[in-house]
Amino acid sequence: MIDNHPKLLIADTTDILEAFVENGLHRHYSIYCQFPHCDTVTDKLAVTKDTIEIEFNDGYIFSIKN
Repeated sequence: MIDNHPKLLIADTTDILEAFVENGLHRHYSIYCQFPHCDTVTDKLAVTKDTIEIEFNDGYIFSIKN
């Protein structure tokens, strides 16, 4: 489960998730996706050097802790 974080963004599409990350919002917010994870999306996220935590609605958690 995603950290008990007071600030949470909800992405309902991959386009919105990508916009959150491109705009750096993942640095200040945890993100919950209302869609299942897929390798295409997580492969794009894996190149970030920032701390990031994203939970997908299938229970998959993508997390990079720096």
